[in-house]
Amino acid sequence: MFTLGSAARHIRAATLALAATLAGVTTLAPINAGWAQDATAPPVDEGQSDAPAATEVQAPQKPSFNRAIRAALIRAGGESGQANPQSRAQRQALDAYYASRGDAPVWLANGEWTPAARAVFRRLQQASEDGLDLSAYRVFSLDRGQETSLALADVALSEAVAAYAFQASGGRLDPGQISRLIHARPNVVGPAQALDETSRALDADHMLQSFNPSQAGYLALREKLALWRAASAPVALLAAIESKHHASDAVRAIAPRKNAAMEAEIVTNMEFWRWQPRDLGADRLMVNIPEFSARLYRADAEILNTRVIVGKPDKPTPLFSNRMEYLIVNPSWNVPQSIIKNEMTGKLDSLRRMGYDVEYVNGRLHVRQPPGEKNALGRIKFIFPNDYAVYLHDTPTRQLFAQSRRAFSHGCVRVDQPFRLAEALLRPERGWSEARLKKMLGKNERQVRLPEPLPIHLVYFTMTVDDGGELRRFEDVYGYAGKARQLLGLSS
Repeated sequence: MFTLGSAARHIRAATLALAATLAGVTTLAPINAGWAQDATAPPVDEGQSDAPAATEVQAPQKPSFNRAIRAALIRAGGESGQANPQSRAQRQALDAYYASRGDAPVWLANGEWTPAARAVFRRLQQASEDGLDLSAYRVFSLDRGQETSLALADVALSEAVAAYAFQASGGRLDPGQISRLIHARPNVVGPAQALDETSRALDADHMLQSFNPSQAGYLALREKLALWRAASAPVALLAAIESKHHASDAVRAIAPRKNAAMEAEIVTNMEFWRWQPRDLGADRLMVNIPEFSARLYRADAEILNTRVIVGKPDKPTPLFSNRMEYLIVNPSWNVPQSIIKNEMTGKLDSLRRMGYDVEYVNGRLHVRQPPGEKNALGRIKFIFPNDYAVYLHDTPTRQLFAQSRRAFSHGCVRVDQPFRLAEALLRPERGWSEARLKKMLGKNERQVRLPEPLPIHLVYFTMTVDDGGELRRFEDVYGYAGKARQLLGLSS
């Protein structure tokens, strides 16, 4: 994120912090007029020109308030050289946005705050409701004040709005910092878009808030965060303390820590939602790794929930979104080179006896397991072309589905009810059924295309809200949530 730079130090001495506004302050006193003369550069004495005055071409002068805006931007960018590249890019984009407007104010008209300014100010006060952290920014609402002070406040408000949109749209955390197998690339909102859309909106509060996710899963967690914060400690936890420990001071001290940890986990999972496409698709398949489950939705209603086996912690299933296009009955298994190298070297004769096709092509070893009951992919696999060469598939080792912690694969996703899933994907109303699919079993691969490509999302949520409104928690099987909390600076 970008910071206010040296301007913040001057403003800090004369205004109230965003923290104060969160406590209920909605109008701030005018900025100290003493800095008004420090905000713009003093006039430069260039001496007398030798050229006749009549030959000089004077550039049009900006209005004085626009010059004050430019001075405020220069002041605010004083520390940008020390900021990280991401922060510098945000600062430069903000500067360019004002320059494109001739340094005209964004939130002021005729010396008064616009309705949009007051609306976004209210939304900024409520940023923590979406798990955002704007503590590094100071927001001002001035009814009257020195011209230069108003210019500073306009720039400060723009920075806070840009920071809100940046965080809300997924810019706060780079998924790649957690794992290279997280392919999420949030569509992060830049300063120009944030300022343009909010300042022009009829409902600027709603527009700014809309940069947050709108999926039902996110909104359910947002509601749980509010409910959790409404109580000083969870009722169930306090009840346990009262009944088992007689509410000793030492035990009561646990509650705030437990509360902070729960808040941190909710906020972290809200952050994970920012990585997802805003439009998941009303018809979709979602595989939640920590839950070891796959859910199929039609018209946003869940129609199938099946257990799955996912990648081991040292061979994690990658996270990404794609479209499932077809399935293959009687699949053969072309063994990945990594498995050949790490697990099959020295076993080639044994593999041949087991029916594998083993051959060298251009000096490279290739191993293929033909279709059959013992095939590692089972009798059916589901294809969504991707750079990771992973897919969903059946498995002959069905006993593993009885385990509660099902992280056993090399990265692909094994499905507990593959033919039931296939029937639902191909649609029974179009004549498909498990029985029809099983009649296709044999020694030859059979490809069946879906009626239309189906969005599929491989996601990672350690906390969800079920249909009954209950908060559910799952093991952080790959440690992603822990890493995210650390990067976000949240309590653990």
